[in-house]
Amino acid sequence: MRIVRTCLSYLRLIVTYVRASTQAAMEYRVAFWVEVGSVIFSDSLWVFFWWTYFRQFPLINGWSSTDVVILWAITASGFGLFNCVCGNARRLAALIMNGGLDAYLSMPRNILIHVCVSWMRPAGWGDLSFALGAFLLLIRPGLLQLVLFLFLTIQVALIFTAFLVIIGSLAFFLGNTEGLAAQLLEVLVSFSTYPMQIFQGFVRLLLFTLLPAGFISYAPLHLMDAFSWQLLGAMMGGTVVIVSIATGVFYVGLRRYESGNLLGMQE
Repeated sequence: MRIVRTCLSYLRLIVTYVRASTQAAMEYRVAFWVEVGSVIFSDSLWVFFWWTYFRQFPLINGWSSTDVVILWAITASGFGLFNCVCGNARRLAALIMNGGLDAYLSMPRNILIHVCVSWMRPAGWGDLSFALGAFLLLIRPGLLQLVLFLFLTIQVALIFTAFLVIIGSLAFFLGNTEGLAAQLLEVLVSFSTYPMQIFQGFVRLLLFTLLPAGFISYAPLHLMDAFSWQLLGAMMGGTVVIVSIATGVFYVGLRRYESGNLLGMQE
């Protein structure tokens, strides 16, 4: 029961932060909707490109237009959820270098969770809207497929968050890794939106280890096409491993943290 109460407590914390961040972003309504709309347009443009391509070549190496839609929907939904809930993971390196963690160290909540959920990127709502709309309108899933899609969205969001936490936490050891984190995130997203069959050998191994694109695209897509408990277990296991690594790296690095003597509250 204590574990359940703790989980519910953190869930309420996350919901509170998401609501507050969204309300703050909506203070500039035009800018908010322009950003959301531009993301939806950009994602839709890529899907239209692939749809046009598969109109000419209906089946390529076992891939169809439906597979591409599912691939983009899952990646975009996980990426959007990550930005909406844990967007501050993108700024972790800067917080470490500027002494910005000071505001979180005196708080009673888990430091890493609090850091991650205390800021969001409004663009995440655009990715979420696009993903859900594309999945419902183009795939027309049944109830079980929709539930699986939502579950995989959470898994993918956790992987994105953990990956950014790992790269950002390297700032404890290597100095400012903010630029590196931004570049590697772009690389991860790019590899996650291409069919895994085009990658072979060492590159494919890399995409299931150092750059976990395989757990973002390949595993979820196959679960949607042909569900199996073994693959679901592997997907969940991979998520647990990367989240555990991220947590470990952050707290080991936190021992090296040098306070910036900042007394103000976080944004």
